[in-house]
Amino acid sequence: MNRMFRPTLFLTAAACFAVPAMAQTPPTQAWPQNRPPAQAAPPAPAPAQPATPPAAAAAPAPGGAIPLPQWFIDIDVDKKGEVTRADFLKYRMKSFETLDTNKDNKLSVEEFIKVVEPPVTPADAPGLPPLEERRSRARAEFQNLDTNRDGFVERGEAEALVHSEFNNYDTDRDNKVTEPEVRLIIQRAMQREAAERQQAEARRRQGMMTLNEFMDMQLRQGDELDKNKDAKISGAEYVVLAGPADGPQAKNLLPFDMRKQIAMRKFAEIDTNKDGQIDRIELTAYALKQFGEIDLNKDRFLSEEEFKKAQEAEAAKIRAIVQTMMPAQQPAQPRPAQPQPRGGQPAPAPQPSGPPPGLPQGTR
Repeated sequence: MNRMFRPTLFLTAAACFAVPAMAQTPPTQAWPQNRPPAQAAPPAPAPAQPATPPAAAAAPAPGGAIPLPQWFIDIDVDKKGEVTRADFLKYRMKSFETLDTNKDNKLSVEEFIKVVEPPVTPADAPGLPPLEERRSRARAEFQNLDTNRDGFVERGEAEALVHSEFNNYDTDRDNKVTEPEVRLIIQRAMQREAAERQQAEARRRQGMMTLNEFMDMQLRQGDELDKNKDAKISGAEYVVLAGPADGPQAKNLLPFDMRKQIAMRKFAEIDTNKDGQIDRIELTAYALKQFGEIDLNKDRFLSEEEFKKAQEAEAAKIRAIVQTMMPAQQPAQPRPAQPQPRGGQPAPAPQPSGPPPGLPQGTR
């Protein structure tokens, strides 16, 4: 592991490790009809390989076969098991014709962004981004589709995109897409996306700590404390974690007696059988318990953010303990207010009670 990880097994030791930023892979984009409603977005250039169709847009295949995309089912109404280029073009260009409200065979940016608005994109689609965000994406995609930069997406530009998508499926270049061709391309896309997910997960977990790593590290730290190598940590060995009693290294630390008490509280927490020693079984059990508390999202990995929160919680716990050890401060008694005389004159000094000074008690 290429980082320094100081867990909070014993005291509030500091943790210092870095998680590299993960590269975010943008989703594959396609022409509107091939996009699930939850991702409704404007048309985009066809990818090198077609995106895997969503489950909702695919027909179930018998025997666990790769499902057909909805567009293939919609076009192949006669169940011939194939789709021609002309039929595919006609089917795909329906959205262009719907958006081309003035029927001039080109889309302005105002017409184009309607693809992300109702009724083209249902307003109640689950997980749909805000409308303004969808419009912004549509405007950016419009620039990509406007290849001649004339401010319009012309029919020819849109048809070129559709032909490119068809070519991705037509592997034998006979201007027909058959069921086996479609299933093969979709299977490859599914395998590629699965590999990409695995790679993304590996990148996410880079720099994170597993349970076995955490427990091994805790045991190694325990071995460092076990000076007499009897596979147990005594109170005298454990109290070293309280730090120096005096000297320059003790500067700005809590008093040693207080640090020692805090350390021994943690010792007692780990020493579950209360025999005055921490063995490897107790150490392992405590590490397992602590891992479960730190792993907030229960993905069996410890991230930097989770460990940071665990440190903060442990520090707050120590502060609460320290607060209970502080000596109680007696509140100062308030002085009685002196009455203020009328007219702003100072009040006369109070007269002592009893007989006048100088006279013996019991005399007149």
